[in-house]
Amino acid sequence: MSESPVFDVAEAMRVAREVERFDWSWSASDIERLQSLLAPFELRGSKLRGSELYSETSTEIDVVMVDIADIVLDSVDDPERDALWTGSAALRTELIEAWGEPDPSIVQGVLVWVLPQVVVELHRPTDRVYFRLLSPDAHRSTEALYRAWQEQDEQRTDFAPFLAALPRIADAHFGSWSRSDLEPLFDAVGWPIDISEGRLFREDLVAELNGDALRASLHASRTKDYMDPDRWGFGTYWRLTLDQSLSWRVTPQAYAAALRLCVELLGPPPVVGGPDTQAIWRGADVTYTLETGNGLHFSVTPTEAVESLEYWEWKWGDGWNPPESWQMTTGADGARFGTRDWWVPERRAETWSMLDDYITKLFPSLAYDLPLLAPYATAVVWGFRVAEDPGTFIHGWFADDGAGLQIHLPGAEPFKQTYPPELQSGRLIAAETTAALRKLGVASPTDLKMVAWTPQGTQTLDTIRLGFTG
Repeated sequence: MSESPVFDVAEAMRVAREVERFDWSWSASDIERLQSLLAPFELRGSKLRGSELYSETSTEIDVVMVDIADIVLDSVDDPERDALWTGSAALRTELIEAWGEPDPSIVQGVLVWVLPQVVVELHRPTDRVYFRLLSPDAHRSTEALYRAWQEQDEQRTDFAPFLAALPRIADAHFGSWSRSDLEPLFDAVGWPIDISEGRLFREDLVAELNGDALRASLHASRTKDYMDPDRWGFGTYWRLTLDQSLSWRVTPQAYAAALRLCVELLGPPPVVGGPDTQAIWRGADVTYTLETGNGLHFSVTPTEAVESLEYWEWKWGDGWNPPESWQMTTGADGARFGTRDWWVPERRAETWSMLDDYITKLFPSLAYDLPLLAPYATAVVWGFRVAEDPGTFIHGWFADDGAGLQIHLPGAEPFKQTYPPELQSGRLIAAETTAALRKLGVASPTDLKMVAWTPQGTQTLDTIRLGFTG
């Protein structure tokens, strides 16, 4: 892979044209012939693995990777990140001019063109750009695998097992988090215990329900050696998690039902946040967290041990990042549950790339999570403006019933739009915002005034990863 951070769009388009007119045999010899045409770009080819569907292909290779550009992983070097960002956007435009609009993609964010002899995928993650070239047979197999996954996903709509297990967990006594403390809970839930060799080797305790229409598990995770049980006070196990995989179509309905049940069992959540729609009940002994994801997740952790380790990792760890992009106290503190007395402070966005990362994680979470967490979290207002020019600004809001965005740039017509309360709205607002930020006419985000708050009086926005320190 080239070590240069410079993104050469013309060279990337040369690769695309050579790939299009190449006489593909999908044999191993293609790599050597194509490499001579595409140097200095590096190629690697392989068979697709991971499913019996892929075995239907009769070619020697199914996929060829062509690395176009990369930067240091997690780099905050703005010239590198901006060169990659600008170059990938220009490459997308050039490819559309050459081949037309891309086909609908199986993977979010991947652009796909189906050509007669090759299927070209353009991948643009944060730290690199590359082409993934598929044989037509492999592409058909991938589509078949995706359709099979969709059909299986559509069957997973019954979240009753998750709801049935919740009261057992909420009423459980975790004691010192030993196996003898947890076994009565597993007995009460009544799901089959997985005693496979892999589980025994890891010494986790796992009970599962598995089938085409149902996948659920109760999982006690054994404390890792690096957690130093004597120092932090962990027992044999450090976390209990109830998971159920569900179709995305029913996840909002399932989360609403699970949240209502948790409120009946535990009371209103004192803390909510995202991503993954977190509702948190922090007790003196244990902390309960209800989340979404690929279904529903309810976890229990020992409060003091986990928070002490997290605090130490934040204070002394070089690369520790908090998992939440925003958290809010709801005003629902009670005698049994409350909030912790420390929050990880915001890290200032010193470059546009850092600010891009904050926004692209935060805005989709707010758009999706607030409707599910209402009435405990209902709205967040945010904004950026140029300190010396109050008339130049970007601001917006997210709420349980929708979202909005306003952009006022020098010499441009004001932009104002409202959006429905859904995940895609957050992605659209993030894209509009990150593009507009480059046009504010300032050198870096440190030249901006950034604000965020919640207008609901009983709610307090404690954490929001938007690139400002307060």
